[in-house]
This record gives sequence, C-alpha cells and structure tokens, in this order.
Amino acid sequence: IQKTQIEKHRALADESAKKSEGLRQQVSGLQKEIENLNISNKQAAAVHSTVEVRLNRALEEVEKLKTQLNKMKQMNDMHFEAAKLLSFKEEEFMKALDWGKP
Repeated sequence: IQKTQIEKHRALADESAKKSEGLRQQVSGLQKEIENLNISNKQAAAVHSTVEVRLNRALEEVEKLKTQLNKMKQMNDMHFEAAKLLSFKEEEFMKALDWGKP
C-alpha cells in the first residue's frame, strides 16, 4: 500500500512539476510580450509627439497665411476704392474739359 501511495505522490509531483514548468514558460512568454508592448507603446508615443509637433507647426503656418490673406484682401479693397475714386475724378475732369466746348 505504501508503494502505491509513494507512486501516487511521485506521479502527482511529476504532474505538478510539468504544470509548474508550463506556467513558467507562459509567464516568460507573457513577460516578453509585455516588454514588446512597452517598446511599441514608447515608439507610438514618440511618433505621436512628432505628429503633434508637425500639426502645431502646420496650424501656425495656416494662421500666418490667414493673416496675410486678410491683409491682402484689405489692400485689395483699398485699391478698389482708390480706383473707383480715381475713375470718378477722371470723369469729372473729362466733363470739365468738355464743359467749355460749344
């Protein structure tokens, strides 16, 4: 009876050792996976930071261009108004020249 119990315990010990080794391998695999995920996360954060910097620069450039466009529109409006006034003055001048003719 003792031999069967000893054999039983040895079999259980062997089974436990196999399970333990399997679990160790799983833990090792999971640790490697975590390490790889951490590396990927750091790389993604670096890429995100780079993209964010580029986006901010692009937004600044857009704002500069908008400002320039608004200034150009204002200048265009001023030139248009000046051209209208000049045209009006020219018409008055031409009328004045024609006024003295019979």
